[in-house]
Amino acid sequence: MDDIRVDGHNLIWGDSYTVPVERVLAVTSSTLLSYTVENSVPSLVVTPIDGTPTGEEIQKYLLPGLPSYLDSRCAQITVVNSLTSGTQIGQDVYDKLLHPLLQTLSIEHEYIPTSSASTISEFGASLSTKETGLPRTIILLSGDTSIHELVNSLMPISLTETLTLVLIPTGTGNALMTSLSRGTVASAVFGLLHGKLRPLNPFYVAFPVDSKEVIPPTVRDPAGKVIALETPDSSSGTCKIFALVVASWAIHAALVGDSDSPEYRKLGNDRFKIAAQENLARNVAWHGPVRYSSVQSGEEEVVEGPHSYLLMTSISSLEPGFMIAPTAEPLSGRLEMVQMPFLSGDEIMRVLMLAYQNGKHVHEKEVMYKEVEEVRVTVHEEEERMRRLCVDGRIIIVPNGATVAVHKGVENIRGWNVEVVV
Repeated sequence: MDDIRVDGHNLIWGDSYTVPVERVLAVTSSTLLSYTVENSVPSLVVTPIDGTPTGEEIQKYLLPGLPSYLDSRCAQITVVNSLTSGTQIGQDVYDKLLHPLLQTLSIEHEYIPTSSASTISEFGASLSTKETGLPRTIILLSGDTSIHELVNSLMPISLTETLTLVLIPTGTGNALMTSLSRGTVASAVFGLLHGKLRPLNPFYVAFPVDSKEVIPPTVRDPAGKVIALETPDSSSGTCKIFALVVASWAIHAALVGDSDSPEYRKLGNDRFKIAAQENLARNVAWHGPVRYSSVQSGEEEVVEGPHSYLLMTSISSLEPGFMIAPTAEPLSGRLEMVQMPFLSGDEIMRVLMLAYQNGKHVHEKEVMYKEVEEVRVTVHEEEERMRRLCVDGRIIIVPNGATVAVHKGVENIRGWNVEVVV
């Protein structure tokens, strides 16, 4: 039997076979699982081996057995593929990498490709462990929006249940997975096999029940529409939306709202920059007090405004390189607030561009950067477009004079303990 070892940047065994370690997914007792890249999509390579792994460096790649969340005897496993996310590579990723991998490891699973904008929400609302008695594992090929849809569609339950999420980033920004250093398909699939479970700890935003949600334009519905905001807990007097990435008001919410159209989405992440330039040129201010409970002081403080920028997040980077909250720790439950007073469009752009320099903007005198327990925003604006708030890309319009509360992360989502594999 030939020894298998890591030598420099290669995994080597026998006299002739090597593979770069960055393309190794796992080493089992009989196979090496790696991948090649074709047209930007990883494809699985299964190589039979007959060898004895040696050395501490090889331990990172060994897969002596399946984790419980991938063991079909211990979990009910479903792959949900958001076919329209990002550049629409989800089907290729499933066909060429994920499905062959699950087959090779004898992991039984159900496969659900999206067929409409409501597929993921309907699936999330139907989730239960009662039929099989097994915990649920959801492998989700998508961007941040679909993760948000799944989490927010979970229905209230009386007895706590556990849901495990494995996130394979196929979206446009993939902010959550990028902040977790799993921002590529290959690194996420490596995490699928070797990762650890951590609580999702989403923060939440509580809206008044008379708020409205903007349904963005689509090819089928070019005009879009505005509907009453409803969540599974609307009957409690507030509509609670759980957030994984961002909640914002002012310029950030405006540019996200303006960029969400089929024409803009074709531009990828550039759509946000173009929408930002258009909004910055308007040189407008947003009015209303922002009250926040600072973790550092333990007291409530008030910023009266007017404002140009208000953003709350639990992750460091909204896109690769754009570090909006440099001290944020994803999945920690912590909440960071970034606020700027009314500034000219040119000055806002100057400050925000510093976020591309490892978050240097937070040291500017114009920027308030705080870790907070809760933020309460009271909106005083007559014009409807100035009353738009953004939660993970969703645009919510609140009534004039309404107060919206943003609260730090929580472990339980309507009775569900949601864990993510990292």
